[in-house]
Amino acid sequence: MSLDARYVVKPVRKALQLLDELASAAAPLTLSELADRTGLPKTTAFRYLYTLRAARLVVDSEDGEAYAVGPRLAAAAAPDDGIARLKEAALPEMRRLQHRFNETVNLAVVERGAVVYVAMVGSTRSLRMEAAIGARDPLHSTSLGKAILAAREPADRLRGLPPRLPRRTAMTLTSRPALQEDLARAAERGFATDLQENELGAHCVAACIPSAELAAALSISGPVQRLPRDALDRCGLALIRAAIAIGTRMR
Repeated sequence: MSLDARYVVKPVRKALQLLDELASAAAPLTLSELADRTGLPKTTAFRYLYTLRAARLVVDSEDGEAYAVGPRLAAAAAPDDGIARLKEAALPEMRRLQHRFNETVNLAVVERGAVVYVAMVGSTRSLRMEAAIGARDPLHSTSLGKAILAAREPADRLRGLPPRLPRRTAMTLTSRPALQEDLARAAERGFATDLQENELGAHCVAACIPSAELAAALSISGPVQRLPRDALDRCGLALIRAAIAIGTRMR
């Protein structure tokens, strides 16, 4: 579901980005590393980290030079090991894609017939398309979901989808034959597209991550004016290379 940006508290979201980086890191991270990974100024990152420390969500090392997830967060249910490994393998590629295109890069997995966003590296532009971590979207209307469906055997591509495909926008493919044709094209070129099918004003392109462990995909999303149709092929090819690299790390 798309969210109304007017109600998103930006400082909270940025603090959660810091937590996400710490949770996915194999070792404690310095202030400079966290600022670089999130795109936050060091002074801003320090203030957020200080607040998170006060809430026992973050701890610093004995020498005060690095940060890690705190006991309050660690006491919560541990994330699925497969998702943790996926994020660790994907985040370097996601950062490279964000630096190259400066659009939002998303990582999602399939859960109970929907795509669930598990990591995101946001664009630094003021106008950007972003989903919330943990948000769910339909498989048939998102490039992430369609990339995962296209990677299946042709006879299994629509397995698990509802008999009537919900319409998210006027552009959503709700005809099963039309969706089958779109998935066949995506399988042939190696990436799937969402042309305002999940959210008006947004284009998105995604590639499936070739890993036997999880059904996952990587996407680049942005406003239509910055990601016109003729730019999607270039993004798609970059996503294919990144997805292959992630799959290789996962194996």
